[in-house]
Amino acid sequence: MQKPMKQRCEGVGQTENRKKPSHEGRKKRKRELENKEESLGKKSSPQTNLTGQEKTIEVCKARSIPIKAPKDLIEAYHQIECKALQAILKQIQYTEKRKAKLVITNEFKKQLRKELLKNWKFTKNYVDSAMDMAYSIVRSWISNYNRGVFKNKPKVRRKVVYIKMSLFSYKDGILRISIEPYKRCIIIDLNKYPWIPKDFDKIGGLLLIENKLILTLKKKVTIKKPKGWASFDINLTNITAYINGEIKRYDLKPLYHIHRVYEIKRQRIQRLAKKKPKTARKLLQKYSKRELNRTNDFIHKLTTKIVRELVQKGYGAILEDLKDIKRHILNKSKSMNRKLSKWDARKIQKMLEYKLKWHGLPVKYVDPKNTSKTCPKCQNKLIELKERKVKCPQMQLHNRQRRNSSIKPSDAGSLDSPESSGRGNSLNEGEGVIQTPNPGLWSGTLSTQSRK
Repeated sequence: MQKPMKQRCEGVGQTENRKKPSHEGRKKRKRELENKEESLGKKSSPQTNLTGQEKTIEVCKARSIPIKAPKDLIEAYHQIECKALQAILKQIQYTEKRKAKLVITNEFKKQLRKELLKNWKFTKNYVDSAMDMAYSIVRSWISNYNRGVFKNKPKVRRKVVYIKMSLFSYKDGILRISIEPYKRCIIIDLNKYPWIPKDFDKIGGLLLIENKLILTLKKKVTIKKPKGWASFDINLTNITAYINGEIKRYDLKPLYHIHRVYEIKRQRIQRLAKKKPKTARKLLQKYSKRELNRTNDFIHKLTTKIVRELVQKGYGAILEDLKDIKRHILNKSKSMNRKLSKWDARKIQKMLEYKLKWHGLPVKYVDPKNTSKTCPKCQNKLIELKERKVKCPQMQLHNRQRRNSSIKPSDAGSLDSPESSGRGNSLNEGEGVIQTPNPGLWSGTLSTQSRK
């Protein structure tokens, strides 16, 4: 009976001496295992129907309405959030390798809550939401600190009140938010605001700012099998789309122009910062907010236009997996980094994703590696020519590089089933046949017409 215990102890000692994999390595290994389970059919979601063709998910959408918020609540909430953050930061411990970790007991939570509730006249659940906000700030800082992204400890800069679902009620379009128990509340009639959709199931958490209230609308949607797929390649100055055998191009030059205009304004303000620092700080905040509003307005209108076209055809979207892309590409020259910082690819993808899923259409992410360097017909490596053209040596076909990068993801996405709409989906051998795109897109005459 003792020998197996001895062998087990030896085995444990051997595993302790092994080198632990990095954070990225563990994440990659987990993704590979999930893809393997999905391909073998072992992993089945509880929300998936018996047919395997439909999937029910919960989709969120945010809308804001103008409101005069109570200033005394915002100030008091900001103060207890700062106190909670400072108390939680003291509970951080560091390992020998200078890795941070949060050590909190239930007794500490109870004592912190009692201290924050002293002289608190508002509803008690606001204290719980402030503590939750402080915990989330510390946890996100620890993950970034351990990766070497952040060094200085976090601070609460914005005065925002997070209103939990236990602090409000919604019935027949009337929203009631509790401020002081049995004394004060905010009553809002959502029927007065036409930009708020009517087809949502429930309201999630709310964010209260001085001038507006942000609503989180939730809806359960059944993702059905689409009639076809549309693939998108998001570049710096355009979006190249491959929809139903046709290539469409959406212009992003006005978006790039907005970033460029405010970049020049910031350069002028930074020269003023030596003589008038306070004035320069106010101007930077003003123009940064204006730039953000203009870019969001442009992207919202463009993605709404694309979504309406796809909803009419019943098509899903295939996008390149560009998560954390700027962390890898912003390490070049100063001029190139400035140009790439104006690339809003991830923001466009996020808006496309939630708008399509709100209408029950699937969105898939594929690996962007070599999408512009391999032939979508024979999978061979392409030869680069002048003027961003490419040529397949085996098929003797010519095409533009950006056109090829929009056709290639559609072939990769056509192999997957509609229910496997996750990131980094991949197929094993023999699971499908590549759908060859329209041969007219690879003719020599098209490459000459694309210059116009």
